Amino acid sequence: MSYDPKIKKAAVKKFNSGIPVSDISIELKVSERTLRNWLKNTSQKSIEEQISTLSKKRQSEATVRKISMLTKSLERLNRIEKKKEKPKPTIQIPENTYEIKKRMLEESYGLYLYQQAFMLDESRFRVWLKSRQIGATYGCAGECLADAMGGLDQLIISASEEQALKWYTEINVHASKLGIVLGGSQNKITTPAGTTIYIFANNFRTIQGFSGSVWLDEFAWYTNPKRIWEAFVPSITSVKVGDTRARVTILSTPFEKNSLFEKLIVDVTKYYMFSRHITTIYDAVKQGLDVDIDTLRDLFDSDSWAMMYECIFVDDESALLPVSLIQSCIDHKLKVKSFSTEELRAGYDIGRKIDLSVLIAFALRDDKFVLAAYDTYRKASFDAQRKALNDFLSLYQNSVIKIDATGIGADLAEGMHKKYKKRATEVLFTAPSKEKMALNIKKAFEDGKVSIPNDPLLIADLHAVKRKAGARGFIYDADRNEHGHADRFWAAALALSHEDFIGNKKGFNYQAVASFMKKNEAKQKFLNKYKDETI
Repeated sequence: MSYDPKIKKAAVKKFNSGIPVSDISIELKVSERTLRNWLKNTSQKSIEEQISTLSKKRQSEATVRKISMLTKSLERLNRIEKKKEKPKPTIQIPENTYEIKKRMLEESYGLYLYQQAFMLDESRFRVWLKSRQIGATYGCAGECLADAMGGLDQLIISASEEQALKWYTEINVHASKLGIVLGGSQNKITTPAGTTIYIFANNFRTIQGFSGSVWLDEFAWYTNPKRIWEAFVPSITSVKVGDTRARVTILSTPFEKNSLFEKLIVDVTKYYMFSRHITTIYDAVKQGLDVDIDTLRDLFDSDSWAMMYECIFVDDESALLPVSLIQSCIDHKLKVKSFSTEELRAGYDIGRKIDLSVLIAFALRDDKFVLAAYDTYRKASFDAQRKALNDFLSLYQNSVIKIDATGIGADLAEGMHKKYKKRATEVLFTAPSKEKMALNIKKAFEDGKVSIPNDPLLIADLHAVKRKAGARGFIYDADRNEHGHADRFWAAALALSHEDFIGNKKGFNYQAVASFMKKNEAKQKFLNKYKDETI
């Protein structure tokens, strides 16, 4: 790929002035690998000669600064040379792909700096730990299309059907902006270059035998990441020597600690071949993203916010519903939909000034309670919430609902009960009632009676509730602060409390169950610590 000599000269000048290679890459729209090749070819002897010449001159303040700057440049060149011990494999960029990416990197196209930086990374293996809602999918969808136009098939594996549809939509947005006419279907996009972009929800069988570039989207949220990993590694290692256009890109928000995704991020020795990008919501805002962080943070409890937006992996130890238990009830093909004739069991957790209001309903299908309705209302007025509940109960004539009647929710819950009688039940949140609901939803998950979609926000809330030892038993709640308290969990717990999964026969003692769990907590911690975590 040829570049204007003026660009090369500007790059060397900027490097010698102390600007980092990564910053130069973004500013000049040149990959770091290409920059390092230019800098490597910059004569080290030339710099040494400049230092020697300046040292013989009268030592003015400007001369001293220049010598200092050249000395640092020399040190940095030496560091670049030392990095050759275990180089990261790179790919060859076809001319057609290069021209499309060049258009996308223009300021008028509208990509943020972190999106541009990721696109400029020519590493063959890339991993991106990123915040939600920063446009990562949009940026990668454009790059995927550009790579496909270069003559190589692309395979996208998403964590859910909904996320797979998002990739399809974003690819078509880029195609429209670039004037590229696409064909095919939602799962199989065909390009004018004769290549195909395959898009599937999490399924390791779709990777087996595939030859081309692989995109693993929301990898931390796969229920079977190891099988996906084992499926695509052979296709990568089978690529012929010199045919280095195929690449692997892994991007995800974080989830559980000690997962394969976390190891890809932190174990730079074992996975040295990966280039790494980390973008928190704060990084994204600094680089151009226009979002109100304070308002966004108000919608989450502290643990969920840290995971979804600050790129912090979660601790599974004290969670009421462990990651593995939640994952066992995920249906990747599930689309949340319901029918007006269905008998829905619903729960409504009320919020007003700070928390979300959440409506969740389950339908009994094939002996499982399947998530059939799921709506959130952000800082909605009580009139708006009352209308939403009236609309729900009017549409689903066979539905029943339990409503949080604690504090600010008392009037709304009481009004709905007066109007709909037995169909709308008021539930006061007390320590005993929360314990009963918490143990009931846990049993429903343990018995495999629940089916939910792979929705990160829902999963984060389900995982956020912790079991903590109190003076008279366990306390069940998220780490409460001014930003929320796992609203989706409590809406789901209310909905599932229409059914008794524990088997509450006469004389059943929930306190006894909690006491038993407390006594066995130490034993469970020991088992969790030493369970097999190998890849």
